Amino acid sequence: MAPGKDSLNEHQARRLRITCQHADELLSNIEGILNESASRTAFPRFVPDIAPAQRRTIEDYIARVRAQLVRVLVGQGIPREPPSVPASRSIAFTLVSLDISVEELKPKYMRGYGNVSEAAATELNGIVGELHGLVTRLDRYLAEGVGQDLKGRLQRLEQAGNDLQLLSRIEQVVAERGLVEFRGTIDSILDRAEDRTFEIAVFGRVSSGKSSLLNAVLCTQVLPVGVTPITSVPTRIAYGEKPSITVSFAESPAKSYEITRLGEFATEQENPGNAKHVTRIVVTLPAARLGEGVTLMDTPGLGSLATSGAAETLAYLPKCDLGVVLIDAGSTLTAGDLQTILALQEAAIPVNVLLSKADLLSPQDCEKTMQYVKQHIALECNLELPVHPVSVLPSHVHLLNRWFGEQILPLFSRSQDLKAASLQRKIGALRESVISALQIQIERSQRSLPGTHEEIRAVEARLRLATGLIEETRSACEREAGEMAGDIPEIFQEIASRVMDAWSQDTVPGIATEEVIRASILQFVQERARRIQGSIGTLAIRLQKDLRKSAEDLGIADMPGEDEFPSLVRDMPVFDPGTISASVSRPAYAALFGRRFAVNQLANRTHQQLGEPLGQALASYTGVLKEWAGLVTGQLRRRFETYAERYRAQADRSLGGKELTREEIRATEEDLRLLHGDTYSRVTSTARENERGNTGSL
Repeated sequence: MAPGKDSLNEHQARRLRITCQHADELLSNIEGILNESASRTAFPRFVPDIAPAQRRTIEDYIARVRAQLVRVLVGQGIPREPPSVPASRSIAFTLVSLDISVEELKPKYMRGYGNVSEAAATELNGIVGELHGLVTRLDRYLAEGVGQDLKGRLQRLEQAGNDLQLLSRIEQVVAERGLVEFRGTIDSILDRAEDRTFEIAVFGRVSSGKSSLLNAVLCTQVLPVGVTPITSVPTRIAYGEKPSITVSFAESPAKSYEITRLGEFATEQENPGNAKHVTRIVVTLPAARLGEGVTLMDTPGLGSLATSGAAETLAYLPKCDLGVVLIDAGSTLTAGDLQTILALQEAAIPVNVLLSKADLLSPQDCEKTMQYVKQHIALECNLELPVHPVSVLPSHVHLLNRWFGEQILPLFSRSQDLKAASLQRKIGALRESVISALQIQIERSQRSLPGTHEEIRAVEARLRLATGLIEETRSACEREAGEMAGDIPEIFQEIASRVMDAWSQDTVPGIATEEVIRASILQFVQERARRIQGSIGTLAIRLQKDLRKSAEDLGIADMPGEDEFPSLVRDMPVFDPGTISASVSRPAYAALFGRRFAVNQLANRTHQQLGEPLGQALASYTGVLKEWAGLVTGQLRRRFETYAERYRAQADRSLGGKELTREEIRATEEDLRLLHGDTYSRVTSTARENERGNTGSL
């Protein structure tokens, strides 16, 4: 950082240098442990359980942390001092100490040494994030074992018929050459290979037959069926060896129950207004149609007056691979149905439209109704969508089977083909990145690489600032969520204002007033929740752009996809205020004292009746919202680091990685042949020519 108002002062710079020195001392402790464990001393202090392959990987991680510490000081223009004291503690304890030291570089601790500018705070958060990520990955590697985690997963997937031979070769090279920065990418690719899910969400009005349809598809009666709307929590149904349900709560850990207890949590009758504060329900069933990876979702009914189901349903849209909109044959197409179809279209999610309860219509009437629905969708949504008649009655099961066989199975197969193609592209890009890293190792040992140090340092600075923004966004979102409870007086002012507007329009008090109160509460809270979602969405876009720019500057082929990061910002919890029961009437003397007086009087009355339950509901929701914000920013951080760690390592090699011996160069050339065949024979010949001309440098 150039000297100026955003630079660290003398005391802060000394603190940064001392902390980096201390971190280097802790790394020396780990090296001392490794050396003693490998020795033949008669009285060892440590059990020699570190295998040679694991030792090499640990040493590579240590080198990466050390390189980053040096770059931190160089980037700040702070002279460094050599380490002095060897280590004497266990690796695990040392890593904990190292992590604590890194944590103390955060701005909130540095402010004790003087004011920290906003720019310096972001960079400090970035420094902490980079070092914390490296330490965490080393700790995770130690917990996993001798690198068999990746090999074992690869073997299991290959035995299941997956074409991952190239990835196996890449993993072999990464392990042998100590390219630890690629382990996260390999792990991410394996996650994608293991994920064969295809999620289908069923949308529709209350009592349109969604639960009955899913029961019929699964050949079971597990989902509660009835005219009373289910609660605002969607129910996900996935494959499992034994029938069970797992229920997540806002204020306590998730619990598993017998599947017969589903109604206790998923129905309005037994969980009115979501009084049990359920946030997620997962049902597992050994159903054949779920065995291949299909997951079904029973969403709340659109248009429900008893729950906030419509809002939850629309909030769910970004998560599904296919949206099934159910139209009741005994009713008509509504604005809610069209809104759902439009929302699915805007989210680029395929849509299936089903005419449920087709058994109630004659063939002629069924055809007319289907044409009517198709024409209305085309007119209102500008979409040409087929409409499929279905029924849950055994006499009409052929309609259900025909729809599932002709529509769902081909979409599922196509989805898996697309995932497989995407997987192969990611593996191909990873191969190019590993090849580039190996070439840089060879060329660095022979001669200086082209490109200016300023360009590469600009990449490092960009990645560091982006890392800092992740922490700052998480903290800001948690603060905003925590401040929501303080908005309760403002909420009741908004409620009173909207109720007064409704009364001025001659809306009948009573049920209608309670609906206005509920809608006011929902709108007020959701606007603030959307601000939090917007902040995280902006962060996701920024991270993606910074990574793509860094990859371009470094000449790396593997970079994030166009929507890879924004797609992680989903599943935002929807606020459910519970049952609204308020007895309010037009304040007396409203006309005499004016609207402001009337609004204040009404706000006080509603606050007296609803303040306590609303405060409890809001406290529960803010806890869930904080958890969601932390979860999503954590996912963004992990995905970001998967790329950023490799980019930093590539920059490090370009600026001055270690020189290779002749034997290491020959082994690296063999790795290049293994990954890319004879295409890289030119690299071999060039390396040998340079070797003959630069023998002294080796």
